[in-house]
Amino acid sequence: MEGEKRKLIKFSNYSLCITLPKWIIKKLKWEKGEEVNLFVDEKKAEILICKGKKATPPVPSTAKSKPAASSDNSSMRW
Repeated sequence: MEGEKRKLIKFSNYSLCITLPKWIIKKLKWEKGEEVNLFVDEKKAEILICKGKKATPPVPSTAKSKPAASSDNSSMRW
């Protein structure tokens, strides 16, 4: 895996952005205007960017499955 240090840039009052180096875009065969999916792993403080319409976040092999949620949603806050 290759890496490169980048800075967060203020894009507007409500968002920040990073730029992707052109050599990475060419290597991945991505093009301007293509849709990408963004996944955030807060525990690892990592962001994963994937190209594709139906990309799913990677599941760690050591992940334990969560118990099924109760069908009673009376205590759920909206």
